[in-house]
Amino acid sequence: MKRSNGVSRRAWLALGIGAGAAVVVGVGVYAFGGPTQAQQDAERVLTDVAPLQERFGEAGRLSDPHWLVYDPDEAERSRELLPNPDARYRVVGVARLPAGTGASIVATPSYAFAPADPVDVPDVLTEFLPGKARWMSSTAFDEHLLASTSEGLTGGRFFLDPSTDSLYFDTVDPT
Repeated sequence: MKRSNGVSRRAWLALGIGAGAAVVVGVGVYAFGGPTQAQQDAERVLTDVAPLQERFGEAGRLSDPHWLVYDPDEAERSRELLPNPDARYRVVGVARLPAGTGASIVATPSYAFAPADPVDVPDVLTEFLPGKARWMSSTAFDEHLLASTSEGLTGGRFFLDPSTDSLYFDTVDPT
């Protein structure tokens, strides 16, 4: 019997089985072995206090921060062909102030604090917010902190919980 110079059926079969196994392993790693969205979000939570102290140092000495920085328009921009020259970043999170600082700031008459709750809190940050917080906010305090930054923040809101000396911030930081 004469042998063919081409690829044998066995070789094609082995190649097909190998390719199928690679696809199954790849899908398994992607579906089951890769990080979940919650794990990816948790990895994005930052705990470095220095960048926050530079931005919001006027509020007082910050500690125990948990915060995120991301482009809120990233999904929309991913469809564009050219990069957006006006990219902005949302800097949002919570930190602690020294004992008594929150109550002292809220008691300042010129700020005229009023009860207000943070909105659009990212899910990954909710576990770091104090449990029965009674948040207070003030437009005058917001303007004071935004004006005192050297980072060029274009907007933001700040919320204080005087009982836990927690500062929640939600700001927009241009690139």
